[in-house]
Amino acid sequence: MSTAIANTDKTLFQLVARLSAALTGASSARMDEAIELALAAIGDYFSADRSYLFAFSADLKLARNTHEWCAVGVCSQKAELQQLDTALFASWMHQMQQGLPVAIDDVSRLLPQSAERLLLESQHIQSVIMLPMMAADQLLGIFGLDIVRSRVQWPQETIAALQLIAGNIAGGLMRQQVETKAERLAFYDELTALPNRRLLHELVQQMLASSARSGQYGALLLVDLDHFKRLNESHGHQSGNQYLQRVAEVIRHSVRDSDVLARSGGDEFVLALSELGDTSQDAALHARKVADQLLSSINCPLPLQNHRYQASVSIGISLFQGDKGGVDELLKQVEMAMYRAKAAGRNSVEFFDSDMQRLAQQRGQLAQDLHQAIRQQQFHLVYQPIIRQQQLAGVEALIRWHHPEQGFISPGVFIPFAEQTGLIVAIGDWVMKEACLQLVRWQQDRRLRHLNCAVNISAFQFAQDNFVEKMIQCMLETGVNPERLKLELTEGMLVNDIEGTRAKMGKLQTLGVTFSLDDFGTGYSSLSYLHKLPLSQLKIDQQFIRHIDTNVQNKAITKAIIALATSLELEVVAEGVETQAELTQLQAFGCASFQGFLFSRPLSQGAIAALSPYALAKVFA
Repeated sequence: MSTAIANTDKTLFQLVARLSAALTGASSARMDEAIELALAAIGDYFSADRSYLFAFSADLKLARNTHEWCAVGVCSQKAELQQLDTALFASWMHQMQQGLPVAIDDVSRLLPQSAERLLLESQHIQSVIMLPMMAADQLLGIFGLDIVRSRVQWPQETIAALQLIAGNIAGGLMRQQVETKAERLAFYDELTALPNRRLLHELVQQMLASSARSGQYGALLLVDLDHFKRLNESHGHQSGNQYLQRVAEVIRHSVRDSDVLARSGGDEFVLALSELGDTSQDAALHARKVADQLLSSINCPLPLQNHRYQASVSIGISLFQGDKGGVDELLKQVEMAMYRAKAAGRNSVEFFDSDMQRLAQQRGQLAQDLHQAIRQQQFHLVYQPIIRQQQLAGVEALIRWHHPEQGFISPGVFIPFAEQTGLIVAIGDWVMKEACLQLVRWQQDRRLRHLNCAVNISAFQFAQDNFVEKMIQCMLETGVNPERLKLELTEGMLVNDIEGTRAKMGKLQTLGVTFSLDDFGTGYSSLSYLHKLPLSQLKIDQQFIRHIDTNVQNKAITKAIIALATSLELEVVAEGVETQAELTQLQAFGCASFQGFLFSRPLSQGAIAALSPYALAKVFA
């Protein structure tokens, strides 16, 4: 049944006038909203099923559904119509390129098997009108209406009214593009599409405000290309511009989405890093790591037209916490640091704060030294005796590092750093293999074959997906008896993924490996994992052993831990026993296993073999 639109229907032109006023008066920011309202009003007026806009690619080969209104109960097709080949309606495209609308009253009257008819009938469309959106002589897209539930005739007056709407939409979209481009020129660098100095100022101000609320440190990095002028002079400004674009891409792929990267000047980029830690030391470490990565990445040859170009950068860094000083002061500081890097010979990194610079250099040197220590096997193990029933029952393997220039470096210095940098995995693998080899040697000694060896496992090391497989491989390669190997875990390692932890421990337990919970009482002290996990031993942290004979609180905590472990049939080892009074009090509480300086300092493997049972017995006398 046909529904005719009256030629004299003034309500349509009143609607068109109202929508035209809304479209021409809308700002670029509200243009999409104005278009959506226009599509809904026109669609509702004609009882259409869909009203929509399609934007065409520059070559007019692809169409993209950008705006859509659907009647109640009609499914949206916008998501499926993003890369529509215009060859499907090639004859219409030629007509619309001339600025002429396509108005079809009855789809069934189109040529049978034509691409256009098949396209429309596949969507059950009975009538359709598509109006070209033109800018001068350029076809930008179409404004259309689909009628599914009935057929509609499209008189010339109706088409003319809808052409006004299409023209106003086209004008609004063009204005939106112009204003968007103007905004981009005002806030973004045209060459690299990065924020410019103006927008950088606003974004960093927001970072400073966020830092003031959270207390987290951030950092500003100024990256300046060294000798960039030479590239422009030798290969031309086109190559120089291309190189700037390449560098922008390199930096962009080296940072997090939450960081801000801007081009602040000709050959300068500013990188703002947020949430780097609660301390200036952590923030400096993270900022220096990012800077070192940039030095390495940018220092690689980058393709430029018919050749490759390699350059270096000088980087200045200034840390911030809160909004004290403001953005301008921060930019001055980072610029001063960058010029200091230039003066130092270029291709280098400098902090604005000299103390922070020195700390960052020390930590950077420590990382290099640790890599070298791993390669050159500068580490060695010592063994802290564990005494049970007045006899040497086992040892705890402890790593030591004797630096070729600095001498002894405390594990308290390099172990936390190794954990932060991930080097702890390689170090932990070495410790495990060395401890296993020593156990194998002791297994061949009749006096020492009964010894167990405890090895500390870091949280980072234990979290590796292949931890169990590497442990098994190590045991197979060394031939160690797994029943003599004890792995010491800390409480913090257990609570994050207790099921995954239990699975890893269970696989190794089936091979005979046992587990000790180190530093018990200093972490979460949850009874749940004591029940759920296959532990055989608790080690009381030495902070509770100190002055246990006189400190009431330490005495109560230690007594409770020993009673708890006894009820769970877990062995208890008291760490850090240094005085006879501490030993006497622990024995009174029922503790039978000890380690500490009262018995022996950590010893070499040879000294362990020479440890006198008589000397141990004297301690208990």
